[in-house]
Amino acid sequence: MKTHRNLGQIKLEEARPRLQLFGLDYDGTVADAAHKQPQVFALVEKIFAKNKSVAFITARAATAIKVLVPPLQELLVRENVTVPSFVAGGNGTTLYEVKKNELIEIYNHGLELSKIQQAVEIGRKVYEKLGINNANLAEKGLETFRRFLREPWEGFIPAEMIDVCRPYNGELFTEQAKVTFVLPKEKDLHQRVIAELNQALGAEYCAVAGDDTFVHITKRLEEDSKSVAIKTVLNILGLDSAQVVTFGDMPAGNDAGLLSFPYSFTNSDDYFNLKKDPEQPPYVLPDLELSPVDRVYKAIEYLIS
Repeated sequence: MKTHRNLGQIKLEEARPRLQLFGLDYDGTVADAAHKQPQVFALVEKIFAKNKSVAFITARAATAIKVLVPPLQELLVRENVTVPSFVAGGNGTTLYEVKKNELIEIYNHGLELSKIQQAVEIGRKVYEKLGINNANLAEKGLETFRRFLREPWEGFIPAEMIDVCRPYNGELFTEQAKVTFVLPKEKDLHQRVIAELNQALGAEYCAVAGDDTFVHITKRLEEDSKSVAIKTVLNILGLDSAQVVTFGDMPAGNDAGLLSFPYSFTNSDDYFNLKKDPEQPPYVLPDLELSPVDRVYKAIEYLIS
């Protein structure tokens, strides 16, 4: 454990001189119960003040546009920020550049309505096969999706797409970028659920865990979709892979591609036991006495100090 922590600090020191871009997962990385929008965008403001760019690379899709873009644009205007900023949703299947007064779509690998319906049908068959029903699902996920279904989504999700999930009492949520199922309460079942989904979905789709609550189904790209998003942003900015620092909390889940760059860091408490080669990214953040999200904040503030 000490080796991992020491190496994490060494890699942070190495990253500082060339750093131009932060690639940030959102939930569990820079946001949690104690770190909400005011804290997140106060951190982003500090990054912008050092003329560094930010790209949020999140599993959120329509909610990323609905929740993250307005405060980001407000910050760009208020501070007259000139460095580029980006939001990638659906685990990187959509990518936008966020300007002060507009949102520019760079690419969109979303799903057509028929593909959403197909993914829902396949996912429900897998859950039925495994004997998983509504009562077995994580309550947090059910509550989240039931709340989503009470909210207005006009302008963010086409009505015919969100209507697909309405009959299922919060068990799943459908939007253009992805189809998301609530995972079972029993965590020991999660890997089996994901493996069964990927087997049933075939080569066209990809199922990955976002956290202990949700599994996301997206279109399978030529490589990991979060990695595609970061590489696209690097290309737009004319940067190389040593000039981005990425952070994520799911190194064995949907952040695997995001955390494949030379200076990638995770705040996962479990990764000590999973990582086979300490010398390869992602590196474990030091300061284990801090909460996982506080570790990310401390690391970022160190990098821009």
